[in-house]
Amino acid sequence: MMRRFVIVDVIITVVFCGGTLGWTLISRTTDALVLAIGVWFFTAVAWTISYLLRRDAWAPATLTTTAFLDLSILRCRRRHESIVAQSVLYVLILAFDLAWIYAGRADRASLIPFLLSPGVAWVWVVTAVLAGIAVLQRRRLGRELARLGELRRQFDRPDR
Repeated sequence: MMRRFVIVDVIITVVFCGGTLGWTLISRTTDALVLAIGVWFFTAVAWTISYLLRRDAWAPATLTTTAFLDLSILRCRRRHESIVAQSVLYVLILAFDLAWIYAGRADRASLIPFLLSPGVAWVWVVTAVLAGIAVLQRRRLGRELARLGELRRQFDRPDR
């Protein structure tokens, strides 16, 4: 599954980075350049986070039950950490995107009405739904991590 996710990451990177680069070269506008720089920057940050979270989590150190259990614990911890990283990255990308859209508006009405306008209001609904999903997923992973930790402690008990 990890390999499949990396393949999907590569495809998304090619589409988004290539698309913004192509748009910038064709349109030659400052708006397109700013967006391309933002997309490339956030893509680099996402790849760095992804690399750090996948590091040493590809295979168990040895072919023992405890090594597989340790790998499961490591992967669960990393998924738990990834939710925080994804949430922070989401907020930063959202702020960048909204600032980019606001700066490109011709009327440049005041900021608060822009953020509450019907064209932007759906973003807050999506954000609330995603935040709820992130909280539920983090709780689920916390329970899974506790179960795996208890199982690991059972392997370490001398009375076995």
